[in-house]
Amino acid sequence: MIIDIIIATYNRHKKVLELVNQILNYFSGLNKIIIVDSSDSENQYLKSNPNIIYIRSSHRNQPYQRYIGYLLSKKEILLFIDDDVEITDKQTIYKLIKKFEDINISGLALRIENKHSDTLLSRIPGTQLFKKRNVFWQIKGFLSGYPLLPVGKFGLCGNRGIYPRNEDRIEYINGAAFAARRSAMFQNFNFQLFDIFEKGLGMGEDAIIGYSLSKQGKLIYYDELVFLHNDQKDSTYIINIEAFAKRVAFSRLYLSLEKCRLDNRRLIIARLHYHYYMFWRLTGLVLNYLINMNKVRLQMLKGTFKGWILATKFKFDRQNMKFKYWHDEAVKDLSTKIEHS
Repeated sequence: MIIDIIIATYNRHKKVLELVNQILNYFSGLNKIIIVDSSDSENQYLKSNPNIIYIRSSHRNQPYQRYIGYLLSKKEILLFIDDDVEITDKQTIYKLIKKFEDINISGLALRIENKHSDTLLSRIPGTQLFKKRNVFWQIKGFLSGYPLLPVGKFGLCGNRGIYPRNEDRIEYINGAAFAARRSAMFQNFNFQLFDIFEKGLGMGEDAIIGYSLSKQGKLIYYDELVFLHNDQKDSTYIINIEAFAKRVAFSRLYLSLEKCRLDNRRLIIARLHYHYYMFWRLTGLVLNYLINMNKVRLQMLKGTFKGWILATKFKFDRQNMKFKYWHDEAVKDLSTKIEHS
């Protein structure tokens, strides 16, 4: 096969084993499955499996782990999948690989659905204001800096249009599973993203990776169901609601700054839009809390405010000065694997 499968994992031994076994049972002639593990302990089964390239990551940092997988890869088509997904049908994998026969395609945003309706994300309370997506909802979004975008578009503060149909172009991906041409990955990429994840403030890296891929060629939405997201309430993102809200609030600024950088626009546009958006976001959270006072809404309010304050102090690295540091870190992790091989 002309594909390498890359899985970044952290403390999900059972799930990653289930996924690996499913892949091995489905596909013959696969080069290798690349597992980049930042778990508390080594997975001895994966480490000793001859069908797997297993490497320990010195950083608990998903985008960094994906970069290590990218450096280890040899094939032109890369399939990045999270450790908590399940493959729906092997034929869909073969069909999506075939799409890359079009040399202009830089990547595929893959359709993925939740296997369970009761996930950790379902703990996030919905708004009590303008619940229905009517004209008032659209006006509220426009006035608060989060307008309804055209289909498949990626905007400031992580705003995204709805998914397209019929394999139309798109500007973002679902980070749980996506395919990319190796030559298009990490091109004109800002490695400061790894810093943000290292500090526990990263969210939305899928949007930045997707938008970057859309700049390298055609990023296409693949509308056949390929994967199920098996969230059984063990996501490290949302176990702590306040920390989750802080991540979301802070990352909105980074997403805006990166979009402006990739578009060659002035960064002041991103900052002004972000603070306008956050003012209305916090106002909405206060109103929702007053309408329905509970612990979760209070945690959302506190976390959002903390993330906003942190964002006011953030220094954006437009010159990508962090590349050398993170690349050197990856090389050290790779050399450790070679020494132990």
